[in-house]
Amino acid sequence: MSRLTVFYTNDMHGRHEVLDLLEARDRPSGSILLDAGDAISGSNTVFRLAEPILERMSRVGYTAMAMGNREFHYLRGIHQRRKAQRSFPILAANLQDLRAEAAFWEPMLELQVGGIRVGILGATPVQYPPQAIWERLFGFRFLDPLQVLPPLAEELASRTDLVILLSHLGARMDRELARRLPGVRLIVGGHSHTLFTQPERCGEAWIVQTGSHARFLGEICLEVGARPGRIRSRLLPVDGSQSLVSGEEF
Repeated sequence: MSRLTVFYTNDMHGRHEVLDLLEARDRPSGSILLDAGDAISGSNTVFRLAEPILERMSRVGYTAMAMGNREFHYLRGIHQRRKAQRSFPILAANLQDLRAEAAFWEPMLELQVGGIRVGILGATPVQYPPQAIWERLFGFRFLDPLQVLPPLAEELASRTDLVILLSHLGARMDRELARRLPGVRLIVGGHSHTLFTQPERCGEAWIVQTGSHARFLGEICLEVGARPGRIRSRLLPVDGSQSLVSGEEF
């Protein structure tokens, strides 16, 4: 039976402590590192010339991150500046560019990890409704995740061994999506700053989130091809206190 280890963070808001922990640890080969958004300290109304955390996340070796509300900017030049600062993709399947310019995000990512075909689908919060004045001004359209994500997840599941939703939609929406996305095995969440001290089973998926402000590093190992009950997980505090361990040991 194949296994995949996923390390995850969310809502760091420019704090680096969890990256110190990542740099000090050896991660197993064949693992991936994901962030569920709001890693930077700026926002779509307060722009910063540089976001050093993106460069450090690149050095640590992040696989992908969701586009949080802080990563979304109305100004395209800011988006391009952020793209130049990172070496990993930012994912948002429910965002459209109405001007058909060179995209600075991707809806999903497919990769091979230790022989496992992994699909990662991204979701970002709706910043304004369709046909709003902001849509006409800036050329971005936000789509309802409940409408957009199910067919995309089904498509991704048809050609991969494991589908992960990288979501910056909040715990309540993640629970709803878990019931509507039968092909998704893991939801790495953010936005609501919810601390899941152990993974939450919802439908066929496990939902995880590390709270906020870089206080914890999450780690979950899943058996690929097995029933959803076969996991092992740890939540590692950055202050060096005892890690929280849960799940069924292999």
